[in-house]
Amino acid sequence: MNRRWLMTGVVAIALVAWSSISVAADPPEAAPQIFLDKSPQIVAYQLRRLSNAQLVGLERKPTETKYRPIYQALLTRRGLDKKYRDEALGVLAQLDHSDAVVELLDAIGNVDPEDKSTPPHELVGMLMAQKPAALAAQRDKIKSLASDSSSDLVKESAYAALAVADGKADDVWKLASSSEGGLPLLLAGIGLINDGHLRAAFFDRANPLVPKAPDEATQIAAVGAVAAMPGHEGDAFSELAALIRSAAPAVRDAAVRAIRHIPSDKWPESQIEPLAHDVIKLVQDTPAAQRTTPQIAQAVQLGNDLAGELADEQGLAIKKSLRELGVRVVVIRTLREQMQYDLRYFVVQAAKPVQVVLENGDAMPHNLVITVPGALQEVAVAAGTMPAPDLNATRAYIPDSPKVLQALSLVQPDESQSLSFIAPSQSGEYDYVCTFPGHWVRMYGVMLVVPDLDAWEKDPKPPTDPLLHKPYDSQKNEATGAMPMGEH
Repeated sequence: MNRRWLMTGVVAIALVAWSSISVAADPPEAAPQIFLDKSPQIVAYQLRRLSNAQLVGLERKPTETKYRPIYQALLTRRGLDKKYRDEALGVLAQLDHSDAVVELLDAIGNVDPEDKSTPPHELVGMLMAQKPAALAAQRDKIKSLASDSSSDLVKESAYAALAVADGKADDVWKLASSSEGGLPLLLAGIGLINDGHLRAAFFDRANPLVPKAPDEATQIAAVGAVAAMPGHEGDAFSELAALIRSAAPAVRDAAVRAIRHIPSDKWPESQIEPLAHDVIKLVQDTPAAQRTTPQIAQAVQLGNDLAGELADEQGLAIKKSLRELGVRVVVIRTLREQMQYDLRYFVVQAAKPVQVVLENGDAMPHNLVITVPGALQEVAVAAGTMPAPDLNATRAYIPDSPKVLQALSLVQPDESQSLSFIAPSQSGEYDYVCTFPGHWVRMYGVMLVVPDLDAWEKDPKPPTDPLLHKPYDSQKNEATGAMPMGEH
């Protein structure tokens, strides 16, 4: 393991402990009395009215069945720390004399797509973390979710869970192919599978659907799936690059996103520069008013990623061409279950327009707050002392402070938001951070504002890690475990 990131982990653990002590010093939020002897509907209504802080503060005993509704609420409430969900899952399995898979399937199966308080992504992530034998024991129940659920996410996760239970691709592929609308759902669910070898087992079936599929939905799902299959990155890159040149807009946009999921050290060297020029042409052919849409923002970021893999002269020319075509666009993604952004830093020119796009592929909500230089910890700790927000709050965990310059509200799993602003006129190292309580010790970076972006790119000097107080590596700008997709 890289020594710097080992040190980061040690510092993060220490800071988490310190942060927890600081926040725990505040008195817990008082909850109204809950009458557990009422009808299930009334009990559920009482629990729904509680804030997250009130819910976790309720008295509960793991051996008494009357507290079961509280544990159900802890398992299915959006925005709670994973430790509460794990606690609830273990207790419910004990109370019901069942197991974790059964409880998760029941919770996922009962998710109301219109209920914004329930976190299906978190539940799906917990399901996919279960052992294959435990999933196989509930195969019939999982199969029924794949066919009967009203939620596409539930169906995707059910197909993925069936694949994990079987340990192979054959049977679940046949099942999905014989079900109306099943194939695109299975393809979309492949990315949920933790085992890379099992994901790769689908490649020979999915890859032929990339250039041509029965319908656009299946093609788009296949595009996303092949990018997540280790051992086939070069072939996938070639197929996806061809789509960027010729496919319909929706498929082309999916191909752009997919290529950015393939590690850059797996990109075929001979194809990088031609694709970068194709991206430039794509942006050129887009009307100026549409060049800040999320789709073109992704293309611009892909162009910059490709340029970063080329020799200095070639790469700088491509970056300059992209910059001249529109505003500075930076796409930042969250890393699933790692509590990190994929970029450690990004660079903008003073007093020039910037658009930051945050894509949340994690199973929990995240935000992005830009602060004045040196204010990361102060702002993040202040956010951690704020009360839990209402579900529809737009500025959750964003302190009312002059040290907060720009902020995105909480971005839910598999969603994205963009933030457009004029970069500060003063050069410097401006921190950005996720202020969701406890995330800040790992989930942060630097917006480096420079007087002249062209000059900086000719002689790049990376900023300093605001917590470790060491310069970032000039040759590597992705976070630990991230696919190399950042600016260089």
